[in-house]
Amino acid sequence: MQSGLQERLAFYELDRADNSTFRRVKKSLGRHVNRALEKFYRKVGGIPELKGFFSDSSRLQYAKNAQHSHWMKIFGDGLTDDYMKRAVGVGQVHARIGLEPKWYVGGYALILEEMIHGMISPGLLRFVPGRRKLAKDVAALVKVSLLDIDVALSTYFVDAEEKVRGVVLGQMGSALKRMAEGDLTTQMSGLPAEYAQVEQDFNAATAALRETLLAVSSSVSVISSGSGEIRTGADDLASRTEEQAASLEETAAAMRAATEMVQETTRSAVAVNAEMAKMQAEATEGGVIVGKAVGAMDSIEKSSSEIGKIITVIDGIAFQTNLLALNAGVEAARAGDAGKGFAVVAHEVRALAQRCADAAQEIKTLISNSTEHVDNGVKLVGETGTMLTRIVERVGEVSQVITRIAASAESQSASMIQVNSAVGDMDKMTQQNAAMVEETAASARSLASEAQDLAEKVGRFQLGQQNAMPVARSAFRPAPKRPARVPMVSGNLALKADEEDWSEF
Repeated sequence: MQSGLQERLAFYELDRADNSTFRRVKKSLGRHVNRALEKFYRKVGGIPELKGFFSDSSRLQYAKNAQHSHWMKIFGDGLTDDYMKRAVGVGQVHARIGLEPKWYVGGYALILEEMIHGMISPGLLRFVPGRRKLAKDVAALVKVSLLDIDVALSTYFVDAEEKVRGVVLGQMGSALKRMAEGDLTTQMSGLPAEYAQVEQDFNAATAALRETLLAVSSSVSVISSGSGEIRTGADDLASRTEEQAASLEETAAAMRAATEMVQETTRSAVAVNAEMAKMQAEATEGGVIVGKAVGAMDSIEKSSSEIGKIITVIDGIAFQTNLLALNAGVEAARAGDAGKGFAVVAHEVRALAQRCADAAQEIKTLISNSTEHVDNGVKLVGETGTMLTRIVERVGEVSQVITRIAASAESQSASMIQVNSAVGDMDKMTQQNAAMVEETAASARSLASEAQDLAEKVGRFQLGQQNAMPVARSAFRPAPKRPARVPMVSGNLALKADEEDWSEF
């Protein structure tokens, strides 16, 4: 930077300028530069194309103050390296924001015009015609000179840019043509310095594309193999799913039949339970009747005992009657003929008493036999009652068992209905799965075909020595996006900058 500044100072013959000249100019600047800058920035505020570089009026004021400070430092500190750094920084800001040279060269012309008038015809001298003319002449000379510089510089930059762009576009066109032909090993080299980033970005992009296609090539092989396995597995799965669907359909039919049988068993169990309930009621009623029969037999036994007692009394009476008749016969025999009639009566009485005794004995025997039969009947009826009681108990137990069987059968029937419904749902889902598996198999076949097509398309590209080997993922990152290039020019008109440089006029 030092050599560049000295070369410029020597060419401009500013290396021999004495300090007194700079002091006088600085003094004049102190008097006139504020008015010149004020007029210039009012004009800038009225031009939309230039006003757009400022966010608000405060940035305009900031730029004006920075411009004032820059000019005062030039003629206060001299044309030092610090000046050069500031001027280069301003030029870089202009290039970054895209401000064309015509605007800041024209800005210098307007500011210098005001400064020339202030320096040549200051104060009352502005009323002297010769001074005013001289100021106008010098201002016109400076403005025309700067306009000529603006046109020449703009033409130079456009011409140079066109030549450089032609070289760049030529190389880029050749490289893109080779890429279009499938050669991804192509590289760009030897571009001008200002296009070095373009060269680097292009080479990085082709490397990334080459690496991507290598990875795609490797992935296509894996996809082809995997899709083949998927297709085989899907076909096998489709076959087994169809078999499973058929088996499940048969299972569903068997479950429906089993459900109907269980429901029929449930209905039969309920009917048997109802019949057992009736049987239990009838057995209970029979037990009651047997109990009554046992009571009646007990009454008969008691009556037979009473009859036996009566027969015993009758037998005693017959015995006594027989004795009385015997005594009467003895007394009639003693009476002789007078007692013959009485003897006949006594004999008849004895015969009647004997028949009564015989009848009583027969009745007693019959009563005894009847009592024995009644005892046997009571015993049998008692055993019958006990047996009926046991039967009633057993019938009750059987009824309870059948009730539990009926309840269990109902529960099983409900469960079988649920199972049947679940099996039906499974059958539907299996049918759906079979359809989806068939679709998956078709998709797998399509994927295998697409992978083959992709492999053929990738195979048309030249990817270098790495074509035959798997590609590892690299850590390549695309180059950061850069703004569109604008002309790099020098100047010291204050524009957009941070607090450390100038970002606005």
